[in-house]
Amino acid sequence: MVIRAVILDFGGTLASGQIDWHEYHVAMHGLLKGLGHSVELRRMRRAISVSLEELARVRARGRERTFEEVYGSALKSLGIYPDDDTLGMIHSLFKKHFVSIFYPCTEAVLSALAERFKLALISNTMSDQPRELLEKTGLVSLFEVVVCSRDLGVRKPNPEIFEYVLGRLDVDPREAVHVGDSVEADMEGALNTGILPIWIKTPDEKPWAGYAISNICELPELLDKITEDKGFPVPHEN
Repeated sequence: MVIRAVILDFGGTLASGQIDWHEYHVAMHGLLKGLGHSVELRRMRRAISVSLEELARVRARGRERTFEEVYGSALKSLGIYPDDDTLGMIHSLFKKHFVSIFYPCTEAVLSALAERFKLALISNTMSDQPRELLEKTGLVSLFEVVVCSRDLGVRKPNPEIFEYVLGRLDVDPREAVHVGDSVEADMEGALNTGILPIWIKTPDEKPWAGYAISNICELPELLDKITEDKGFPVPHEN
């Protein structure tokens, strides 16, 4: 197989991430109070919950909203005008509390891959944090395309987001692989677009019969075996 491009997921593939929702909500409540908005913490949390429930319905259709749209809706329900400055401060607060850490070999693997392939990133997120983290570390320079689902209003497994990236890379789907940790979003999304999927083995995901690795560190070796095309038939989904 001739591989010209490697498309990568972000969370669970290149980095781990977590947030303490209680601390974040308390901080957001303090921010709103400091801006002169008197609202109960419990009521604020409920408003955010309702907005996230609507977001889930949008995402179930393969679409996406931005952080600003989601929290703008929550603020409106609280009687607070969602101006750009306020939403920007809330988004910055969210990114401060959502801690992402690159896996130990991420930088080395990306550097090695960038010498051989066109690299792209697709992240399902209403925030722009993945792009911001890549910019802060300088890793963004290794990618030809970085797309967060918020950018297009479309999220994996919708083929539209994969097709957009392929177009930007000027690569045929048969010349690309996509690496990610979600069987539904990454593996099935790539497969339905004609891209060869490679799964990062993840607990509690449904079974996947295709190519799989334990972590991003193992990717270069697997790509070597695929490109050599010796005893490595292209697998199919269960």
